Order: sequence, then structure tokens, then C-alpha cells
Amino acid sequence: MSSSSSPTPSSSQNNHHHHHHHQRNLNRPLNKPIIIGYAHDAKSGKAEQAIEDGAMVIIWSFLHLEFDHVVDDGDASSSSTSSQSQQSTQLHKYPKGKIRTDLDLEKIRSIRDENESVVHLAAFGGWNGPHPPATTSTTSDASISMTGKQWLDVFSEFNQSNGYVFDGIDWDYEGHDDILRSPTSKFTLDTLDIMADFSIEAKKVGYIVAMAPAESYLDSSSAIIDERRPTNGTAVDCGRRFSLRLDLPPRAWTSSPRASDADRASVRSAGFSHAGRQCYAYVLARAGVDAFDWISIQLYEAYSPFAHDVHRRGMDAADAIMVRVRSLAEGYTVSELPLLLDNDSFTSTSTSSSSSSPLSKVEYQVKVPPSKLVVGIANGWADGMKFCKVEPSAVRSAYESTLAEYGEGFLGVMFWTIEEEGKDDGDDNSRLTHSLRSEFENIGLQQLSGEL
Repeated sequence: MSSSSSPTPSSSQNNHHHHHHHQRNLNRPLNKPIIIGYAHDAKSGKAEQAIEDGAMVIIWSFLHLEFDHVVDDGDASSSSTSSQSQQSTQLHKYPKGKIRTDLDLEKIRSIRDENESVVHLAAFGGWNGPHPPATTSTTSDASISMTGKQWLDVFSEFNQSNGYVFDGIDWDYEGHDDILRSPTSKFTLDTLDIMADFSIEAKKVGYIVAMAPAESYLDSSSAIIDERRPTNGTAVDCGRRFSLRLDLPPRAWTSSPRASDADRASVRSAGFSHAGRQCYAYVLARAGVDAFDWISIQLYEAYSPFAHDVHRRGMDAADAIMVRVRSLAEGYTVSELPLLLDNDSFTSTSTSSSSSSPLSKVEYQVKVPPSKLVVGIANGWADGMKFCKVEPSAVRSAYESTLAEYGEGFLGVMFWTIEEEGKDDGDDNSRLTHSLRSEFENIGLQQLSGEL
């Protein structure tokens, strides 16, 4: 049968849906948290070890979105006559979006081929990493801008040309050591819009989409931080106010009612001012929680509210995890999000409807069901003070509490980083993945033996 006699979709449509054939979905085990590990060095052998130990998702860090300034020769070679091409000797450079990474994609693909059930994601960002550019100028000084959807197309093309090595993406945009000079020590709305719009479009074409905010970037503990402060109906705890800044002092240690003078002194002597405030809530508000397969909260952020609860207030780690699970499941409100009001989940706090600016300061309820929540912990590198260490038994205990309270556990646990696995040679328990999996084997067993 000749192809002309049957209607066939155009090749562009074909390309659009092509990666469905290569796309892996997450196989969720019943009543067990999935284990997610971040990796960078594909050649170390540690990713394969982590997979053998029970990791079901490997997130490869990092990739970057950037503009490539390509010389536009006006297609002189293909169609124009020699007289026309002589006129265009003044070449214009035009920007094209591209992906930059130093990951060994070929090696990742071979790791991928060895195990059919493991999911591999591409992580964008990282500490000190560049944020995605929204606009750039051409040599003729025209401004070119790229939307989240256009950046997704750049990623899809990159992924296809690398043999569909990634099943999806993970957002990890963070701040920078140099808070005085670096442009990435604060977000722009353009960056957050790109993240949100890319996520919506990526979900439509079947990619797995995740985000991994540092705890201060999506801080659910701020909602319950102070039951004692009298409410006069006007003040919102500043911890729940959206900010683009990524160079703030850590709230739980410095400005919350529970911060002690000793807490403030330790942060001051460390010279630490690298927290954010609810910035990822904007991405959730704009894209919707359903655009994300999971949201990993980095409890190991330096001077995180979680570290304060556990190290400074002596809270049990499992209890501290549950505070976050409940606050996210039941929802907490972030105020002053600069968003267009076209959504039911927002309530406007602006008093005058000024026509000059379509952006109002709105409130948004961050609500993440346990089935989309991943608890982010550190392995060997964490010092147990500035960076919190969480025992696998505490994760398991919190998982069982979540299961009991909500009828489902949280989705999983992620850790940074696979490169740090197995420092004590040969000892299985020096690998967090191994310890987590051993701990999770027993979930639900006590309840069963109790009933028998």
C-alpha cells in the first residue's frame, strides 16, 4: 500500500509523540517509599551500585539552559543566487536555545540500558548554577525571548538526539555563594515562569516532572511556627510571604519566635545568608500541583527549619518530618504572590484594582498530597549541625505514620548524593540506599504480626 493512499500524520506530529515509546514510567511499589538518588559522575560505578541497592530513580545533575549565538548565513547555500548572497556579507548572529552539560550521556545511556525499570531524570540548576535566560539580544540589538514551552522543545530535541536518555526533568534552581555580585542570588519572575510553563508542557507530552526546592523555598513549617503570637488579624508571619530573594537569613534560626540568641549568634558567626522564602510556591501556583509527579523537600538545606527543629529544639526527626507531611497535606497559605488572578485557588489581598498592573498580590494555598511528596535527606557528607542528618529508621517511622493517618505513605525519599555513597569500604551500611531499602523491607510487618 503506497503511503499516499493512507492518511499519515505529519513528521512533526510524529516527532512530538515519538518519545512515548521510550518514556519510562515510575513503577510504584505497594506500601514502600521509592528511593531517589542524585548523581553526577556516570563512570564511578556508584550509580549501578545504588540501583543494585534499590534506587528506582536516578537524577543526573546538572544540565543548563542557555543561548547559543549562531551565525545566520541567510541560507545562502541552499536557495539564494550568488548575487543575493553577496549582499548578505554582513552576517547576523541569532540566538538559539541549547542545553549545556558535562554529564557523560553515553555512559548514562548504557546504565539505563542495563536496567529497564529505573527512571532517569535530568536536573536543571544546582547551587551556583545559572538560571535560564528569558531574553538575549542579537547582534542587531533586537531582543529575543524564549518561553518555557520553547525551552521544552529545546530539551526534547536534545533528549531525542541523545537516544532518549532522560524520562523527564527535575527543577533545582538555587542561589549563589556570591550574594553581592551574582545575578542568581535572587530569582526573576521570568525564571519562575519558564519553570512553570515548561512543566505544564512537559507533562502534556508524557515527561516525568519533579521539583526539589530547598526547604526555605517551600517552607511548610512556617505555617505552624508560632501558635503563641497573638493574632490581631493583620500580621501574616513573614515566613509565609513570597520573595524572589535567595540571600535571606534563615528564618527559623533568626527571625522566628522560636529562634534563640544562640541560634542567631551561630548563624551570624557563620556569615550565612542564603535562604529563600516560598519562591517555589509561585511555580506551583502558576503550573498547578498536578503538573508535578513529585515535590522533593530538601530537609538538608543549610540551616533549614528542619535542622533547627531537630538540632536546636530537640525534636524527634520522624516527628519533624510529620510536621511537614501534615502541613503540606492540609495546605498552608503563602501570601503576596505576584500573579494574574485567573484561578480559583487564589484570593486577592490587593485593595484597589489598579488597571496599570495586571499582577495582583495574591494568596495561594500550597497543598501537596503525600502521594506527591518526597522527603529529601543527606548521606555521608552532612555534618549533623548546619546540615541535618536523618536516620533511615526515622524516614520509615514517618512513612508508617503517614500511611496510618492518610491511607497512603509519602511517595519516597531522595538523597544527595550518590557520589558520597560507600565511604567505608565494603560496609553495606555505609551506603544510604542499602540502609533505606533494608529499613523499608519491614514496613507494615509489625502491624501484621500484631494482628496475628
